Amino acid sequence: MQAEIYSCAILYVVTLTCQNPYMKQFVLPVLTILLTSCATPQSNKETDFFANIPAGSTLAVNSPLTIAANEVRASLQFGRQVSLQQLDKWEPYCQLVVRTLSRQDKVIPAVDFRITRVVRDEEPYTRLKNSNRTMIASTDENLSFLYSGDTSYTWLIKTYMDLESNDYPDIYRFVCGQVWDGYTSRRLYMSEFNEAAGDFITIVTAGTQAGTQ
Repeated sequence: MQAEIYSCAILYVVTLTCQNPYMKQFVLPVLTILLTSCATPQSNKETDFFANIPAGSTLAVNSPLTIAANEVRASLQFGRQVSLQQLDKWEPYCQLVVRTLSRQDKVIPAVDFRITRVVRDEEPYTRLKNSNRTMIASTDENLSFLYSGDTSYTWLIKTYMDLESNDYPDIYRFVCGQVWDGYTSRRLYMSEFNEAAGDFITIVTAGTQAGTQ
C-alpha cells in the first residue's frame, strides 16, 4: 500500500512537469485514472502487517514443538522447527517462549492461547551480513526509515505477543521478527509470518472465524 502511494505521487509530479500541451492531452486522462485507482483503499492480505493483529486474538499451536534442554525458545523458520544455531535472523522467524529453563527437552503440545498484548520492538543488531531486501522509506509505524552514521549498523525489528493459557501458564510469549540493514526497515508481513511458522502456528484474529493462513 505504501509503495502504491509513492508511485501515485511520482505520477502526479510527472503530470505537473509535463509542458507539452499535446502530450497533456493524451497523458492526463491516463494518469487521472491511475491516480483514482491508487486513492481507492485496498486490503492486500499478502502485505498486511503481523504487528497489526489485535489483542484478544487466538494463537493456535497445531503441532507439538520441542524446546531443547537448557533453552527457553522453540524457533520456527521456513515452515519448520530449527535450532538456535540454525536460526538466521536475517530471514523472517518466529519463537515460542517459556519462562522456566529445564535440563530436559520440553514438549509444547497442540494448544490454543489468548493473545493479551501486542508490542512492537526494535533493537540494535551488529552481526554483519548483507541483506537482499529493500523497501520504500515511510513514516508509517510499520515502515521505518532508520539512520545511523555507521552503514554497518543493523536493526532487529520484532513484534511480541503476550500469551495466556489456564493449562500452560509457563508458555507466555510469541515473538516474530527479522534483521534489517541500518538505513531501512519494516515489520513482518502476514505472508512472511505464514512462511516462517508454516503449519505449526496459526492465528485467529479477534472477531473472525477463520485463521490467517
